[in-house]
Amino acid sequence: MSDDRTKRASRRSRTDTAIERQKRIAKALGMSHVLDQPHRLAKHHALDCGNPQCLVCHSEKVFGNPTLQERKFIESHKMDNFGSCNPDQ
Repeated sequence: MSDDRTKRASRRSRTDTAIERQKRIAKALGMSHVLDQPHRLAKHHALDCGNPQCLVCHSEKVFGNPTLQERKFIESHKMDNFGSCNPDQ
């Protein structure tokens, strides 16, 4: 029972931390309409417009380019000339 409570408490803490981080971003940019309902930022980024076809927010998805996370993965797992994986290069 206490294990469930600690998991729930840590999940709520992570959610609150994410909301506070997005609130700081919105406040710095003067987005007062976002600050009126701060819990909307739990699963929504402050700078995301909400339009999945937006070229500014979702250019990687629209044009089929790899995202930053995918580029980091590709760079860290490059193959050397002999075909073996060498992540230190």
